[in-house]
Amino acid sequence: MTRRSAARPAWASLLLVAAAGWSSALETDQYWSWGRPLADSAAAIDAKLNLELERALADSVDRRHARPGCTDVVRAFRRRLRFVLLHDLQIWAVNTTVVARSPEGPEENRAYRRTNLYSNHPLVDPGTWMPITPTIEVAGVRFGTDKLAHFVSSGWLYLEDYRRALGEVGSDDRALRAAVERGMLDESLILGKLTSGILSIADVEAGFSGLRFFRDLCWGEDPVLVQGDQGWVVTRPVEIARYVTPRWDESYQPPVYSAGRWRKVRPVLEGYCDRLADPEVVAQRRRYRSHDTPSPVAEAVAARVAAGRLEDPARFGLEAVCATADPSPSWEAGGGASEPRMAPQDAAVIETAILDEELERRRMTVLVAGAQLGYPQAISASIGAMLTSKPTAYHCDVVCDLRGPFVELEPGLGGARLSLGWARVAGRIGGRVRMLEAGYFGIAYKLSLLRTWGDLGWLAPDRTHAGVGLAVPVAQANLEIGLLYRLSGGDDGRWTMTGGVGWGF
Repeated sequence: MTRRSAARPAWASLLLVAAAGWSSALETDQYWSWGRPLADSAAAIDAKLNLELERALADSVDRRHARPGCTDVVRAFRRRLRFVLLHDLQIWAVNTTVVARSPEGPEENRAYRRTNLYSNHPLVDPGTWMPITPTIEVAGVRFGTDKLAHFVSSGWLYLEDYRRALGEVGSDDRALRAAVERGMLDESLILGKLTSGILSIADVEAGFSGLRFFRDLCWGEDPVLVQGDQGWVVTRPVEIARYVTPRWDESYQPPVYSAGRWRKVRPVLEGYCDRLADPEVVAQRRRYRSHDTPSPVAEAVAARVAAGRLEDPARFGLEAVCATADPSPSWEAGGGASEPRMAPQDAAVIETAILDEELERRRMTVLVAGAQLGYPQAISASIGAMLTSKPTAYHCDVVCDLRGPFVELEPGLGGARLSLGWARVAGRIGGRVRMLEAGYFGIAYKLSLLRTWGDLGWLAPDRTHAGVGLAVPVAQANLEIGLLYRLSGGDDGRWTMTGGVGWGF
């Protein structure tokens, strides 16, 4: 009995690694937004980035007695933009009123979940257990909000690889190629194709753009941050339009699919064939082609295709799927397509709106529920309530960042457990009763009291245990480990390791 219980934390850890891999690559569908108007959000995202950069400057000073280095400031900046899997910048973009999205609102989001490019999938499909992200537009380029996550998360990792390689090889070009190869490897393994059947080249492009963004903060030819008499100073506002390229749009830069995923995606994609002649689509794709420039990512992809190590992404594009005797007019470059017109927006006004959203919050109770197979309760179900708050303007019908204390009751075949704790969960809220419908990623710390009964559990009945636990909701699954101390009943061992896997919170 002791050996079984002691082995469970390692088993749970392996499951955690696997589940994290399934969910690391969020997917998106730019075809769905075709024909739907979408305002440009460059100014809004710029305002958010510049606000967090100013806050990071304050953070870096407060946390260090010595004068911080530029890297310290950038690390503080990045901390303000990311969490795990679903990053703070992305969660903000799918909720704030200052960013236009497609779909927008609960009704459109429900339709999007039913009809997006990846809606045709088997019931057990970990690649679709995470949200399919909405589309936004920056400088005339449409892309999924997941690209913002790759921009601020993968971009920093690529930069670290680039700087390490630069010290080893001394060549900027070779160092950039090394960073891109790391990105391609990640997307080929747990961040993409190996787990979801989707290798998103656009994700790597966004990560490479993030490398350029972070490099420009401290180490570019015209750095954003410079050392002044009173510390680090922002010399110019950051602008995301400098880094966004047409290859962030997955309707323009298609992913590479596994055979199984492609069988599911292709029938949905074929439904867009008649849209290739739509004047708006033609104008957009011509504009993309006239502004597209080669990138190290494109060069790495071309080299892999030439060497037979990667299928040609073009075969998964809409033009290839809808090939006819007459070429699609959207394939042509140029053609007099006009530049997108962006309405002038005052950065100070947008920043004020962002700050007002942060301050105008509503407290609420969110119901949480789950089911689990684990030790020592065998099969159990749980119901609980989490006290949290959110900005009043947020719907949370895609994902929100929820934090706060919770109480949970978990009866099972082998006993019942009452837990108190604190959790942070990125998840979707739905229904009139404010139920956590999907927990995409989070962490919950628990103080628990367990009473065993019957002969169906893995602990002797009529025992009382107390202890601590750690639960990780990930990709709508739940993984948990813990340690219990026997308070009363019996004379066997005092300590028991616990663990389980289930669904829900």
